[in-house]
Amino acid sequence: MKKPIILGLILLVLDQFTKYLVSTVISYGHFVTMISFFDFFNIVNIRNTGTAFSMFQGQNFIFSVGIFIILSLITIFFYRSWNKMSKIWQYSFCLIISGGIGNLVDRIFRGAVVDFLDFGIGSLRWPSFNIADSCIFIASCLIIFDILVLNKQKV
Repeated sequence: MKKPIILGLILLVLDQFTKYLVSTVISYGHFVTMISFFDFFNIVNIRNTGTAFSMFQGQNFIFSVGIFIILSLITIFFYRSWNKMSKIWQYSFCLIISGGIGNLVDRIFRGAVVDFLDFGIGSLRWPSFNIADSCIFIASCLIIFDILVLNKQKV
């Protein structure tokens, strides 16, 4: 099995395990302070039925169908283009697919995406997120870096 695919599978399992752990250890809506200096980092237990930054709340079914369709198309493209992709693109697509699947599993089996990483200073907070969100963000940064800096887009 290819290394990018293995990484994607490991991150998918880690995403689901951490969401399960947070959901069972911390009551919904509560948090545990991890770094108390300026209230910088907390583990929270919240749900998101919307999109990034909690926009469009309550549209879980529509987003689930849309995400399934998009993931299917990305996976087909990924499978057909594997040999033509640079390593950065292979890793990026594996991260996007694993992150998308991680959040889709939440939407289907939990009714909402579990977000638990909370950063900020005092009342100035970044919207909570999870490992799947981080995978998608990192993949996007890698693709942008490849296109703009390395100028090697092969797909």
